[in-house]
Amino acid sequence: MRYLTFIAGGVALWFAACDASPKCPYKPEPIFSQDLPHVLEYRFERRGTQSLESLLLDTQVLLEIGQDVCRDTRQEFRFTVQGDYSRFPDSMWLKEAARQLVFLSSFSPKQAPLKAWADVLETARPAMRLGEEAELQPGIYARVDRIVSPEQSTLILILAQSKQ
Repeated sequence: MRYLTFIAGGVALWFAACDASPKCPYKPEPIFSQDLPHVLEYRFERRGTQSLESLLLDTQVLLEIGQDVCRDTRQEFRFTVQGDYSRFPDSMWLKEAARQLVFLSSFSPKQAPLKAWADVLETARPAMRLGEEAELQPGIYARVDRIVSPEQSTLILILAQSKQ
């Protein structure tokens, strides 16, 4: 619960940008739920076209997923773990993004499509650079990045689709 309480303040900031958003017929839906395997704590909040979903997994990973859907779609996955992972090479972070999606895809049939994203990332990985957006297919982009400190490290995966 301590992790989810910490991010509650971030939710207010995340939703602050919603007030100026145009009207949109789409609303983000939860990707996960409390009753899934590996999920110890769960929270989902939605405001307009944006949402924030938080899961504490039994692997001690805090997963936060921010979604913004309307004309364009953007999903930002943040995998946070305790410890300093700054010594690991960029290639490890790119590989770990695909590995985490494979793990998440195993939770239930609803999450199974995440495996396809993992496969696309793995195929594109040799040409990808940490912190840089890569076009995976026309109009579909991904970016893998990291935030590291002596206390914790965060793997960031952004998947985005732009309507042409």
